[in-house]
Amino acid sequence: MFNLARKDRFMSTKNKTVQIGSTKYEMLGVINDGDSKVRLKDSAGNVEEMTSDSFITQLNEGKAKYLD
Repeated sequence: MFNLARKDRFMSTKNKTVQIGSTKYEMLGVINDGDSKVRLKDSAGNVEEMTSDSFITQLNEGKAKYLD
């Protein structure tokens, strides 16, 4: 699992709900381990990661949105 004691990783932005396409996700946080990534969990419990750049692009294109 995630080790908060590691200084090369950082998580923030918890407890947001986002929708990408037709799928709703709980935003678990943003990880910075050299590459900034967004961690998302769908309703089935599957955890996915995508680059923050990709996530921001989808927000800007209207393919993703914050629900809360």
